[in-house]
Amino acid sequence: MAFLKRDVFAGLILMAFSLLLFFVLIPNQVEPAAGGPIALSPRLFCYVTAFLLLALSINLTSSALRSAEEAEEQTGNSLVRAAIAVVVSSVYVAGISFLGYFASTALALLFFLFFFGAKEIKTVFLFLLVILPFIYLLFVKGLKVILPEGLFI
Repeated sequence: MAFLKRDVFAGLILMAFSLLLFFVLIPNQVEPAAGGPIALSPRLFCYVTAFLLLALSINLTSSALRSAEEAEEQTGNSLVRAAIAVVVSSVYVAGISFLGYFASTALALLFFLFFFGAKEIKTVFLFLLVILPFIYLLFVKGLKVILPEGLFI
């Protein structure tokens, strides 16, 4: 039950922080776009991030309130799983310069999807076929971010 209380508490704190971001910090600290409210600007991305934080904190709180029994069962091996995730993330970051951003991201996504419970291989590859072009279009084409290239682009 201590795990459940921590998740509920963390979710509520993150909700409060995301609302603070949305209504106080972003309007007062981030300049609006010169091209109008719809233009791509730092403020837009701050709002998107605050909204995602709010949505994920609501999900954390609601799932913690719904599944107290499941949370207690998962605490036993969570430290080992976290250590594996940190090691794989470190290998991913190191692999970006060698393999390239998209190849290493595809490999890391494959690992993490199966590691965290994806069952159907069709769904995993469909996810990869959607998310990798989305990242390419958003960052490379839309925002003109230069991503690291390697052996496999």
